[in-house]
Amino acid sequence: MRIAIVANPQVPVPPVKYGGIEQVEYYLIKGLQEEGHEPILFGTADSKVDCEIVPIINEAIYFPKKHAELPAYHRRLGQIVQKTAHLLRENMPRLDIIHSQGFDLTGFEEFPQLTTLHNPITLDMLPYYTERKHLYYVSISKNQQSTYPDLNYVSTVYNGLDPAAFPVVEKPQDYLCFLGRFDAEKSPHLAIELAIQMNMPIKIAGKIAFEGENYFPEKIEPYLQHPLVEYLGELDFKAKVELLSHARCNLHPTNFREPFGLTVLEAAYCGTPTLAINRGSMSEVIENGRTGALVEDFVEGYHRMQECFEMDRLYIASRAWSLFNYRTMARDYIKAYQRIIDAYHAPGSDEQVTPPLPALTPVLPNAS
Repeated sequence: MRIAIVANPQVPVPPVKYGGIEQVEYYLIKGLQEEGHEPILFGTADSKVDCEIVPIINEAIYFPKKHAELPAYHRRLGQIVQKTAHLLRENMPRLDIIHSQGFDLTGFEEFPQLTTLHNPITLDMLPYYTERKHLYYVSISKNQQSTYPDLNYVSTVYNGLDPAAFPVVEKPQDYLCFLGRFDAEKSPHLAIELAIQMNMPIKIAGKIAFEGENYFPEKIEPYLQHPLVEYLGELDFKAKVELLSHARCNLHPTNFREPFGLTVLEAAYCGTPTLAINRGSMSEVIENGRTGALVEDFVEGYHRMQECFEMDRLYIASRAWSLFNYRTMARDYIKAYQRIIDAYHAPGSDEQVTPPLPALTPVLPNAS
């Protein structure tokens, strides 16, 4: 199959620093190639992937850091969207399916297409998806489907990276860590407050974008002079792995319906348990009591931290390596592509722009 992987223009594939979606795209391309398929990346020209790139822009435009920059950013984004649509139309004769990572595929319904829902569906986005419920979708967790159960889901495909890129550390150092965005959704201030209450050092790292423009100075900066708090900024891959692999526990105080939680998986690859607020996909990624602890809040987390310290780090790593890896992810996507392509070639499909698919129930990973 020739598969168009349509990336967003904000971050190259793979990301230089923060960029979970782009990291997943990189390994999806790798997995598809290993299975004998031909992915074509419609993304930034500064991406570094071992496949053909159809450039939608020369360099990644990145997300603005301040709200004042949003109008100009949205104007530029609109131009790139138009160019992407033109390039897709131009290349459709040599493609078998279009796989969007966020690009709006409205207008491409006559062609085999699939959109991965990387982000949560919020109330203000319901009209958007109502107008596009006929398109084909893959969710990245079963829980994610509950936010809009009537979308045209093909399956659930869990994210996966290459576990071999993450060293398993059996004897960690004596610190906690947080890795993610510095905004109210991720709520890293709760991780800092828990570490201080436990009198444990914490290392925090991640991205500050316009969503955290006020959050960071109000909720994070007051703690940066505390002797237990070490702020590392936005890390590259090597520094990120160093942070996660040597931590005694990764903290994930998510304050929204987490669609997947890639940093939880990255920590698990290294054998590092995660203490997480039990929202969204967390119960699908974390085996409560064995690879981490799922809690109502970090007050409860305070009392379960010692449990995390005593978990078998080899088991944590082996479960993550087995269940969530890029090869499994790629094979699951190939099954989804084939179902969609078959539907478009089925008798009577010419009468419907988006032909129906037989129901398919997503399966949770085996916790054993």
